[in-house]
Amino acid sequence: MHLDESVEGERRWDTMLETAKVTEQFIQTLIDIIGRKTSQEYAAVTIRNLLKKFQLLYPFLQNIKIRNTYSLELESCVTVQESLNDVDPIKVGAMLKELMKLIMSSMGKTAGYYFIRETREKIGNDYDEILLKTMDVDLTMLQSYYIVEKKSINLLHIEKSDVMRRLLKAIIDVLEKQTSKTFAIGFVAQHLESLSQQYPFLEKISINDIRYTLGAEEVVVPFEIDNIDPQDLGRAILSLLHSVEKALIDHGRNSLVSDLKMHLTHEYLAKLEEMGVTIVAQGIGYDAVFKQVLKALIDVIKKTSTEYYAIFVVNSSLRKIEDSYQFLKNVKVDPAKNEGELYDITVGSDINSISETDARRAIHHLLEIIMAYLSEKVRNEFIQHFKDSLERKYLLKIEELGVNFHLIELHQEMGMKTDQTYAESKKSLVGIYS
Repeated sequence: MHLDESVEGERRWDTMLETAKVTEQFIQTLIDIIGRKTSQEYAAVTIRNLLKKFQLLYPFLQNIKIRNTYSLELESCVTVQESLNDVDPIKVGAMLKELMKLIMSSMGKTAGYYFIRETREKIGNDYDEILLKTMDVDLTMLQSYYIVEKKSINLLHIEKSDVMRRLLKAIIDVLEKQTSKTFAIGFVAQHLESLSQQYPFLEKISINDIRYTLGAEEVVVPFEIDNIDPQDLGRAILSLLHSVEKALIDHGRNSLVSDLKMHLTHEYLAKLEEMGVTIVAQGIGYDAVFKQVLKALIDVIKKTSTEYYAIFVVNSSLRKIEDSYQFLKNVKVDPAKNEGELYDITVGSDINSISETDARRAIHHLLEIIMAYLSEKVRNEFIQHFKDSLERKYLLKIEELGVNFHLIELHQEMGMKTDQTYAESKKSLVGIYS
């Protein structure tokens, strides 16, 4: 059974959201958020006036119309003409980022940060993904830019409580991109609680889900933390980072190091180094490589099915080739036991001792086996989606091993043609002898 046949009606890779639709949804989301605290009419007029400031720079704005009130037929006050799809999406994305910066510049000390967060939550994952990958609008990065631009930072004035607060917010944001908000908040809170036995001062820190705790800050670090010896606080931070990093890798998720450094300015990184904390990426072993390969496969397959089915396909494929690669006998994926939890990827302790040749052949063989599950339509896009799902350092590592993605695609095409030729020959023979 082909993968796409089992999930008829699900979203396909080729039905990507277009620029006009994403732009309309984005602007409507901004109006809805502003309108909830003022009025719909005020929000619509405000956004329309802000867009007017960009008309000389972005002539394509003539494709966007904003009315003062909702249309009963369209249930929206924003209309974007389809001709916007002919405009370079990167340029449209640049306009949307400028619009966000204008809105944030008029907000209070922390309001802009939470405005972006609410925009991400309300617009949804599908739109957020297109904004990021096609239009170069990274809302997470905008949050970081906002904080940096809003407050001129002096290294001498950064307190230990400021560092801890910023670091924990950054960890939550990075985790949220890989999992979900609920998981990220619970995950960090759980690890802080576990470490508080060794570092009692961590009990003073609280993590709140601001979706349900109105008026609260997401991370609350009391000023008493400023009285803690910087080396003691540094040791606690290192323990937290190691604990979170190990848990992520054990679950087959990406290392948080590279993303974490992007969320912290050099002032905060310098302050962390004063405490004995240097954020550096660890070397990449085969255990990490194979976990990332399996995670990427699951991420791609579940886009047109379910996570459970994706795990089934991956496990089935592993079992088919494990006799050829003995180390794969200890590799498996266990589905999440409860809602909101993560599936678990297990690899054997001996995997780091395998040869480069075995690693290359196993990955190559696994990809070919999995592609056999897919229909031609899905198979044509599979390798590119797989590469896009890998963190760059892992993709480079796999390519260094000598995995030839083009050759895999070529083998699949040749196999399909052979099957078609055989089917056509069989049909001709039946015609001759019938």
